[in-house]
Amino acid sequence: MARQKRIVVLVHGWSVRNTDTYGGLPQRLKLETQRRPDLELDVRQIWLSEYISFHNEVKVPDIARAFQVALQREAGDALKSGRRFACITHSTGGPVIRAWLHHFYISAGRKRPPLSHLIMLAPANFGSALVQLGLSKLSRLRAWFEGVDVGTGVLDWLELGSPQSYALNMEWLERGAAYIGPEGVFPFVLSGQSHDPQLYDFVNSYTAETGSDGVVRVAGANLNFTHVRLEQQAPQPDKNAKLGFSAPLLKAGAPRLSPAVPLAVIPGVCHSDVRMGIMRSIPADAAPHPTIAAILQCLRVNTRADYARLFDAFAAQTSAVQRQEQVEDRGGLGPFDHQVITDACAMLLFRVRDDQGNAIRDFDIILTAGKRNDPNHLPPGFLMDRQRNHVDPGAITYYINCSRMLGGPAIVYRGKTLRAALPACEGLGLRVVPYPQDGFVLYQPAALAASADNLRNFVRPNQTTVVDIVLKRIVREGVYRLTQDASPENFTRQPPGMPLD
Repeated sequence: MARQKRIVVLVHGWSVRNTDTYGGLPQRLKLETQRRPDLELDVRQIWLSEYISFHNEVKVPDIARAFQVALQREAGDALKSGRRFACITHSTGGPVIRAWLHHFYISAGRKRPPLSHLIMLAPANFGSALVQLGLSKLSRLRAWFEGVDVGTGVLDWLELGSPQSYALNMEWLERGAAYIGPEGVFPFVLSGQSHDPQLYDFVNSYTAETGSDGVVRVAGANLNFTHVRLEQQAPQPDKNAKLGFSAPLLKAGAPRLSPAVPLAVIPGVCHSDVRMGIMRSIPADAAPHPTIAAILQCLRVNTRADYARLFDAFAAQTSAVQRQEQVEDRGGLGPFDHQVITDACAMLLFRVRDDQGNAIRDFDIILTAGKRNDPNHLPPGFLMDRQRNHVDPGAITYYINCSRMLGGPAIVYRGKTLRAALPACEGLGLRVVPYPQDGFVLYQPAALAASADNLRNFVRPNQTTVVDIVLKRIVREGVYRLTQDASPENFTRQPPGMPLD
């Protein structure tokens, strides 16, 4: 029996107010379906999303719930008959549909969602570095002038290291593999790393950031990620320590890998520009476009074997594109010879908690390398950016240049050596220095020794590594005492004592 044709749903990103954001994609899908009947799309049912993201009270779970109602209202009868839909999202649309999928199906334990293919264009799966600018006073003033809110309810989700994105991604790590397949969903990520010179903001370096499309980093879009848990040892007596005890070691658990999801870096596209945007620049006619070519490859996947083959094909495409785009020539923008090297990058999301589940708000994380675990042995230029989450100060994201850390060949452009070959870093470690370090309840500094294994596990090109650091919350004996002495006594000056067992 022939399969029923799939409905198509297009979902936009944050702050969009007009359906022109989809560019020529709806018309192009209709044209491609006429040319390629094997796509099995119902071009009579292409739905364009219109959701509110710029009111401060609206949060991502609210949009996910509203999507469920709108889906049932407009396509409920078709879905009840067993028909399914393919969803193409842009930017924040990816997390919105993922939140819907998790809430109504994965978390609920319901099998066979009506969603067959989730094709995410430049999704902010791990957030965007630009969000902190979106939360700034300047953005609030601009929103006031334009008569709308900034949309802080959605922006809080999109900020790097947000508790909401962490929870969604960890649930995907735990349960996602069971939902990938023909009876579940086939997810895909397509992302660019180019920048339109006409949109450069010379005050804001994020708009031309290495490894980013000007809004979302490839590592922040990629749904392939690693999770590592570091646990501090129990405090031990230490006669050389000021307090008489210390807990200097962190132990790393085995790294856990998320379910494999095909990632393709699309050549020559940025986030949302009419001229170069990954979605908005798609023409309505049959003109070639790399995004539409990749979308069609995704839509043709029907089996796990198809999915695995496309994973490998996209990985090869990503490597080729990043080699081709490694040098960006900006010499035409001014009188100077100006080439920019674009390296693959990685994000390290550190979340610091204690063993009672409390977020530690005041701490430093110092990366180290070499046999002496010395930060001075880290290669110059390896750290591209660092952001602490404003809602959860216990989460901080480091943006790492992979070529600087993992090494790379010399880069020659038009006969000119732009950069000599780079050696690999001598392992990777870290020190965490929490506060307070004295008093009745305190924390102790701890370290993970630098090693080649840590370097491989933490720094993965185009990926995020989530590092949960669990420190011992040290409660000392003086917090609570019992006495049989009934005479009046001021006990506020009693010494804190040693740590409780």
